[in-house]
Amino acid sequence: QAVRFPIAGAVNTTIFMTSLYLATAAFKESYPVSTIYSVVSMLCFPTGHAVSSLVVFGWPKPYLPNLLMNLPIGISATAVGTFFTSMLDNIEFDLKCVQILQYASLMVLEEEQESGNMFSSVLVMIITGLWGYVLSVYVNSAPSKKHDKEL
Repeated sequence: QAVRFPIAGAVNTTIFMTSLYLATAAFKESYPVSTIYSVVSMLCFPTGHAVSSLVVFGWPKPYLPNLLMNLPIGISATAVGTFFTSMLDNIEFDLKCVQILQYASLMVLEEEQESGNMFSSVLVMIITGLWGYVLSVYVNSAPSKKHDKEL
């Protein structure tokens, strides 16, 4: 399980970050980035659950109850991610990161270039990834033998 979690995480992250990038590029002028994040996160949840089930935990039988059991994890991760996305956008986190990197001569942007939301997205991905990992292990791990004996 220790190796399979990062593999599932890489696949899910690639799907999510690509979807978020495309949605942000398409809808940034119409909607706040936190709204875009929320919608993309909820749309990617079923795919992410299926990938994690296949790669990490094994396909659950029956599937739908397991998906519904994991739905609170997805909803809470979306809420956490939306909060941090909005907060980081409000404090202009990406602009500050770019300014620090430009000051340190590690990044050069032309005047007309935008840095996008890359730094915020990566930080939010780390926060929600840790959140989801802890909750997923708790919800999806088999009950311990000691717990079975107590019942």
